[in-house]
Amino acid sequence: MKKYAAYLAGEWVDASGGCNAIIDPASGEAVSAVPALTPRHVDAAVRAAQQALARSGWASDARLRADVMLQWAERIEKNVGALARRLTLENGKLLGEAKFEIGNQVNVIRFNAGLARALSGHSHSLGAKVMGVVAREPMGVVAVISPWNWPISLLVRDLAPALAAGNAVLSKPASQTAGVSVEILRLLVECDGLPEGVVGMLTGSGGSVGQAIVEHPGIDMIAFTGDGATGKGIARDAASTVKKVALELGGKSPFVLCADADMDKAVSTLVRFIFLTTCGQICTAPSRLLVESSVKKAVCERLARAIEGIKVGPGLDPASQMGAITTRDQYEKILGFIELGKKEAALVAGGGAVADVDHDKCNFIAPAIFTDMDPRSPLVQEEIFGPVLTVQSFASDEEAVHLANDTPFGLAAGVFTQNLDRAWFLSRGIKAGTVWINNYNRFYAETEVGGYKESGVGRMAGFDGLHEFTQTKHINFDST
Repeated sequence: MKKYAAYLAGEWVDASGGCNAIIDPASGEAVSAVPALTPRHVDAAVRAAQQALARSGWASDARLRADVMLQWAERIEKNVGALARRLTLENGKLLGEAKFEIGNQVNVIRFNAGLARALSGHSHSLGAKVMGVVAREPMGVVAVISPWNWPISLLVRDLAPALAAGNAVLSKPASQTAGVSVEILRLLVECDGLPEGVVGMLTGSGGSVGQAIVEHPGIDMIAFTGDGATGKGIARDAASTVKKVALELGGKSPFVLCADADMDKAVSTLVRFIFLTTCGQICTAPSRLLVESSVKKAVCERLARAIEGIKVGPGLDPASQMGAITTRDQYEKILGFIELGKKEAALVAGGGAVADVDHDKCNFIAPAIFTDMDPRSPLVQEEIFGPVLTVQSFASDEEAVHLANDTPFGLAAGVFTQNLDRAWFLSRGIKAGTVWINNYNRFYAETEVGGYKESGVGRMAGFDGLHEFTQTKHINFDST
């Protein structure tokens, strides 16, 4: 088991006050331990961050910020293999996916390093001798609270633009994957030129450390990615100090499959992102298949064949096609939904136990596909966050849009059709922050992500993501 320290106020803090063990979901063994910090540590980190902004040139020196971030990207690039292995041990995902997640952050950081030097405002001529300058300034002290499913991707997605905009950033990683998160931060704090206190990593429980972050008056903004109930609680509690809040919450994303689509591509894409990728533990997972009625039977048969024989096993085993569910609580929750599906819906395929594993220690679940359920069923309406797919049919494009929008969520969607007019009609009608046409789950540093309805507020990534971590100030020059 590897023991980690937390980082605050320019110092590494050990686990002398207690620690939290991180469990490998593929074996049930403890593989990491991180300090269980307290609200007192949060206060110290906030004060150090405020002092760092006041005493250093971090907020005003875009070239310094870009240089530090480019160093960080290079350090990550040199350590992808070791970081990916640690990610797989703590999260349970396949090693190849872990390498992709870690390696992709190099591009994200470099893109934001460039944006640091491109941050600009605008000016207005307001009269013969009146000029208004609208400047973009950093928020101040930003807290980034990240989840366990794609812990490094979703940490860096918010941390990089927050730093590029000139903020000091305190990160609170999910306890289940805090060890690898600390490893990523260590590579940052070792960069030349980074002022002490500008970044911090606060490990500990959401109820203690997380709540202290939300309530602290010295924190100016919170960027949270996670489940809807926690996000709503953060929004309520942050209102007491009128913090800015950016939330990316849950999803129940529709995958609209028209009869004229490339079926081979559509089915393989669907299987990949609802089952094989992180076992469906993705907020954008295409968990609702909406298929045109005329091809529903054939598509269900294809899906049944596609999931037959999927190898579920440890992420470090090259033969595995699906890894483990990250937490025991999530494992039990998914099993509960599968049992509900067997009672309230028709089982298309899957839904059985994974053979030859110790289910008391290992969090392995096989894929499950259900159809013929009530549209109000929790299977359709609630985020399962696992390898469970529901299938509904539609007879018209208007019905497809209605079904796609018939949940509280609006994070993402996919549309598969060869008809450009249908693609346009469906993508414009679906209430979601991202709609992919004939592909799915494509993310880019250059383009924003975020949700409609209960899937969140604010936008991350791209230019919009940079601006999310800024505020504007109007400076008025009047010589009349």
